[in-house]
Amino acid sequence: MKNYKLPWAKNMVWLFVVFYGYTMFRPMGMDSYRYVLKLKELTESPRSWDSFLSTFFSVDIDGNVTFDIYQPLITNFVSLFTDNGNVLFAFFGLVYGYFYSRNIWLILSEVKTATLPKAFWALFFSFVSIIGFWELNGVRMWTAAHVLFYGVYILLIKENKRGFIYILLTPLIHFSFALPVGLFFVYYLVKLPHRIFYYLYVASFFVSSLNVSTVGVFLESVLPEVLLPKAKSYTGEEFLEGYAVQKEATNWYVQYFRAVLNYSVFFLFTVIHFGKLRTYLENKYFVNFMNFSLLFLAVGNLLSSLPSGGRYLLIAQMFGLAVLLLFYIQYSSSSFQKAVYFCSPLLLFYIIVCLRKAFDTISLMSLLTNPILSTIIDTPVPLIDLIK
Repeated sequence: MKNYKLPWAKNMVWLFVVFYGYTMFRPMGMDSYRYVLKLKELTESPRSWDSFLSTFFSVDIDGNVTFDIYQPLITNFVSLFTDNGNVLFAFFGLVYGYFYSRNIWLILSEVKTATLPKAFWALFFSFVSIIGFWELNGVRMWTAAHVLFYGVYILLIKENKRGFIYILLTPLIHFSFALPVGLFFVYYLVKLPHRIFYYLYVASFFVSSLNVSTVGVFLESVLPEVLLPKAKSYTGEEFLEGYAVQKEATNWYVQYFRAVLNYSVFFLFTVIHFGKLRTYLENKYFVNFMNFSLLFLAVGNLLSSLPSGGRYLLIAQMFGLAVLLLFYIQYSSSSFQKAVYFCSPLLLFYIIVCLRKAFDTISLMSLLTNPILSTIIDTPVPLIDLIK
């Protein structure tokens, strides 16, 4: 990390994510494997305008039609010259890596001192790990998450109006971002005092669960017709049963590591709210970003009791960690620094579990080869195979 201020540093991270996309392990059952199969299917099929348009639509077993743009567009483009899944994910990594690296350096660019305490780095690497480069496997959801963060950050912190464009692009990458985009514009248009957002966040912890069928009915009443099939698939009985079985089969640390982060973030926000230092309230840019993050965290907590709803909380936590990092960097609060130090073991546990998950798709090729060798040797062995 000592070279992070060098002008080429963030681009090295960007290029590594592209290389990771080329060399990652894509096992059967994961989204990445399915996208590679689709690429091969496109290269072998006759080309026509109708067949091109049909790739943007998918039909589930009930005959419901859904619409995607980003992934089919990239896949169609790559299919023009290859059926190699490595190349496809290198292109996905090109976009993902750009926003991933830029989001990291949005935070690092705020650092003005030569050295920072180790506790800061625990908070920082939690931010880096929460939607890490290894999440490229779920390329649509997590690319959209990084694009959303980038857009909101430059809009609220930097007052760069281009942020609106990035925010509005995210539903085109993954349909489910209609919800956070809608939430952002509600926040942007309806101004409320800062303390209201904090107390909404606190209240969200006391709502233990939501009735899935009720949520399904609500979504049917507010979502556009093109998004209804996907919403129904996530609230249907078949999906719920499969989700429950899958949850029971996971290891204990996978079940609880996100909760560890969630309560750590809550504790640190509470220390800020009740702390003596109040000068941060004079910074309208910081407060705007903080308020939206609190609102997003509150909604994320409510949705986390639903199958797949935890993904919204994950994205909200990314925003929350960014707020905590900015506060640590910009304001000298001894009570907050002590609180971060107190949470460091929990944050370290979170980072370790994230890295363990990363071992499922990071291959030996990603670590031991280079761009030239990786075109000759195509035997991606996941790191987890070395442990098990």
